[in-house]
Amino acid sequence: MTNKRTWLVLGATSMVGRAFAREAAEAGNDIILLGKEVDDLKLATLDLQARSPDVAVSYMEMDPANVDSFGDIVAKCEETTQNIISVFSALETAYTQKECGKDLGKIKNMFQINYFSQVYFLTAASALLQKQGCGEIVVLGSTAGEFGMPDNYAYGSTKAALHVWLQGFYEQMAEHGIYVTTVKVDDYDTVGGDRRYLLYHHSPDPKECAKVCLKYAGTKVKVRYFPWYGALSVLRRRFFPALARPLNK
Repeated sequence: MTNKRTWLVLGATSMVGRAFAREAAEAGNDIILLGKEVDDLKLATLDLQARSPDVAVSYMEMDPANVDSFGDIVAKCEETTQNIISVFSALETAYTQKECGKDLGKIKNMFQINYFSQVYFLTAASALLQKQGCGEIVVLGSTAGEFGMPDNYAYGSTKAALHVWLQGFYEQMAEHGIYVTTVKVDDYDTVGGDRRYLLYHHSPDPKECAKVCLKYAGTKVKVRYFPWYGALSVLRRRFFPALARPLNK
């Protein structure tokens, strides 16, 4: 096994997933894209191969609802590379509270994708990373999981559950020399782009988010916010909720 990384990118066709794969490939790492939409995965693979012809890029279909397949997917990833395997997860879906009220299945879908699928996959991958004795795991969280907001508290609850699980997972994996970093993104299109606050609000840039995630990989950092002032956003919502109400309802 070499010291080179092969990054498994979950949610590989999302904006941040694509951006992270590009950043990691440009840094000389091999990439395996994981996602449900095969046509999008093929296009993303061709794009990465054109941008970074000196690294190995491939894809595997992964249905977040079929958690029983995750062990086989991890095993196949191990078979395809001689590198150290690391994991980046940008896997998520989001609906407004209004959408959830009209269709209760959307709540179930968010928990399946945002929580269960990642818990199952990272658990399946943990044995491999422990056997390696090294490797990095970076997972996208959200400030929505820090404090319940009227317009997206169902979504926020899926992230809160994930955050708590990752806290314990960090401690377990750190004992084996593997460090898990949760990057809590502030308002990253979590309600379909409809958020407009009384205070200024700018949707975070996917490329910059990806750069930060790659930078934090392996630094032993447990939690970071993106942008850096995301932690201030949490305090604002907690102590000044009137200033954080969306103008569009």
